[in-house]
Amino acid sequence: MTDKKTRRGFLTAAGAGAATVLAGCSGGGDSTATDDGDGSDGGSDGSDGGSETGGTLEMMATGAVQTLDPINAKGSGAGYPQYNESLLDFPNGQYPPEPKLIEGYDVSEDGLTYTFNLRTDVTFHDGSELTAGDVVYSYRRLAGSDNSRNRDDIIGDTMTVEHEKDTPEDEEAELADYVSGSLGVEAVDESTVELRLESPFQYTLFQIAGGAFAILPEGSVGDIEGYDGEYGYNEFFSTADDGPQYAGTGPFEVDAWNKGSSLELASYGDYYGEAPSIDGITYTIVSDGNTRLDRFENGNADILEGMPTSAFNPDSVSIENRDGNRQTGTYDMGSQTVNYGQIPTLETEYIVFNTLEVPHPVRQAFAYVMNPHDIAEEVYKGLAKPAYHITPPAPYPTFEEGVSGEESYDAHAESGANSQTDFGSDGYPYGYGETRIEDAQAVMEEAGYGEDNTYSVTATTIAGDEGYRQVFLSLQEKARAAHIDMEIVEADFGTIISRAISGDMEMFGLGDGMEYPGPQNFLRFLWGNNPGNQFTRWGAEGGHYNEEYRQTAIDAWESNYQPNQGDSREDQLARNRAFQAVEEMNWASVQELPFIHPIKQRFWHDAVDVEMYGVMETQTFDDVTLSR
Repeated sequence: MTDKKTRRGFLTAAGAGAATVLAGCSGGGDSTATDDGDGSDGGSDGSDGGSETGGTLEMMATGAVQTLDPINAKGSGAGYPQYNESLLDFPNGQYPPEPKLIEGYDVSEDGLTYTFNLRTDVTFHDGSELTAGDVVYSYRRLAGSDNSRNRDDIIGDTMTVEHEKDTPEDEEAELADYVSGSLGVEAVDESTVELRLESPFQYTLFQIAGGAFAILPEGSVGDIEGYDGEYGYNEFFSTADDGPQYAGTGPFEVDAWNKGSSLELASYGDYYGEAPSIDGITYTIVSDGNTRLDRFENGNADILEGMPTSAFNPDSVSIENRDGNRQTGTYDMGSQTVNYGQIPTLETEYIVFNTLEVPHPVRQAFAYVMNPHDIAEEVYKGLAKPAYHITPPAPYPTFEEGVSGEESYDAHAESGANSQTDFGSDGYPYGYGETRIEDAQAVMEEAGYGEDNTYSVTATTIAGDEGYRQVFLSLQEKARAAHIDMEIVEADFGTIISRAISGDMEMFGLGDGMEYPGPQNFLRFLWGNNPGNQFTRWGAEGGHYNEEYRQTAIDAWESNYQPNQGDSREDQLARNRAFQAVEEMNWASVQELPFIHPIKQRFWHDAVDVEMYGVMETQTFDDVTLSR
């Protein structure tokens, strides 16, 4: 998983079908360590095991690791899935999730209560045994700690665990109004946890398989009521006072951490699953894409996650194997041939506008001058699908039996099929596959801008990401013709996320990966109910927004999404109507401007036995072997 993604393929089933598959899994399953090594032509299946080959896997991270705290992380910090584990996981990045720290689970008939039976052989890296109290503590931190950046995952508008809020009746409840200790998660006994939802949610098991739900030892830090904390926050999660004292349950434990330089992980000897085949993993921080490529070519890195677009040559790819939507083979680098894998992912790359700062006509002008088709072909050399919606193609809402998400996606973008509002009735309103400079000029001039009165904006892109840089440079040139002076600055991913939360950027590039294959995963941030929790700040007092558009999105969500959480086709169609309406209101408001849905690549040397990851992009390297 790359470091430019905030939340975490193509699926053959989604919605109610996925929920049905999962419901049939309750009652057990072997969750011994699986190969999350993601590869191509058949990596290790775990049968060899042991420390047969040993050695250290040399990896690269695109930015400095900011924290080890799973509830504070936004994006995929280096090595994150190697030392952290949740109750369930996605083996080799494939869905649906499978038991990991649990032996099995049961779901009540009304879909509101989940009972998890924990494994009894799991120890944390500090030697303590996993208990139900650890799960309760970890989930309470996610919901209530001031350090949590992911409260919306557990007490937000989609998966909402029972809880109380301290809010006057005449005021809108905020995530911060959560009453400490009121979360509906209970330790029934030492190895049984009960979780109670306020309303059914079809992707509950997907959600809790995510990284923010990683389990920590009870009372590790005292940042929530009822726990004094064995360690100080930075002592446990960072490098203060001889830290980190961090303890997870993964197959690797944190061994050494030099901020801004590297993170070293060592095989955990008491891992409950099969012991890792390698001795450890070193993540070296290399922010520049060309430098990462050089290190890989010179043999100083074992795996290269993606390649600078300027260096990639599609003609050098030879696809030899296809496993569902995973394709693997080789790549000719000229001086050597290496292993290659690619997969379409549940991800969208887009530009975020801070609507407190950037006026609506300016946002519309950017939409007119952007041509996602050109970006996909010219910048990403065909390794991307042009993006016109925030929801990726595979899980896009459908309205007819037998119609795929991608077909529904394309029909809506091209011609407005199944439109829910007048704004989307003719398809993408800023030109499907077009660059419309004259329309951009017209909307700016109508707002009072011109050659002698240009609008100035600062756009922030991710340092070292060549694709983003090219997209921004192209926009800069086109926007100039529409009376917009666009300054481009760079920042590392962690800084961008911190600044996005504080709201001090005007516009910036971001990649968003799904934690579960449902449109609500992304659209929960766009329907306008809680501007303070949105990077766009859409609907905030004093911002640039159209109240009619916002109310249309809110009405669609509250009337079609929220009351219809069942598994029936009728419920799914109602939810789909809400999703479509919110997508159209994002077209209208241009809060977020998508440009591609990427196809991810991996390159690796012959000495590394690793698999290509699946659509969820998560994997651990416990079954990876080295032969050098």
